[in-house]
Amino acid sequence: MHLYRFRLLYEEQEDFLRDYDILASQTFLDFHNFIKETVELTGNELASFFICDKNWRKKKEITLIDMQQGEEDQSSVMDDEDEKPGRSSKIPTFEMSKVRIKDIIDDPHQRLLFEYDFLNPKTFYIELMKIVDADMKEKYPRCIKSSGKLIPTAISQMPFISDEADEITLPGEFDEITENDDDDDIIIDNTPEINTEW
Repeated sequence: MHLYRFRLLYEEQEDFLRDYDILASQTFLDFHNFIKETVELTGNELASFFICDKNWRKKKEITLIDMQQGEEDQSSVMDDEDEKPGRSSKIPTFEMSKVRIKDIIDDPHQRLLFEYDFLNPKTFYIELMKIVDADMKEKYPRCIKSSGKLIPTAISQMPFISDEADEITLPGEFDEITENDDDDDIIIDNTPEINTEW
């Protein structure tokens, strides 16, 4: 039996690295659960793997929960010629529990994105390093190299919703709105800040 060796890097931390061995017959759900455990991702947030081309363009999605159930079947494979600039088309979507690693990995240097927690997203870059024979005395998946600890980033501010117009107001715009209130108790210093750094 073969195993796939993947390297996982984190978008926002240069010193973070994990190398994983996973059996070809194991599912993406097995991979997802093991990444969560070894990276120490908290909670039970939604997540997806994206199968990418060499330029990290998303070609297929393998999601924890298929939110498109009942919609037309999207299991057909997209070719490069199907993607035309300016043309919006949905990528094929699969469920992690139903897809084995060997069913989807077809490139010896396959690239994937792993996106965890869509409200406070964390994006991991994954690349297939090699395919080798598995040692059946070992338990898989397993982490064979680990460097760096995931540093939690500050929770990004959510957009505010204006009651009047039902429009989304970004946090910076929200600050401008509060500064323009006609409240006499608030003193606003409108002196321009001089930046001496170049």
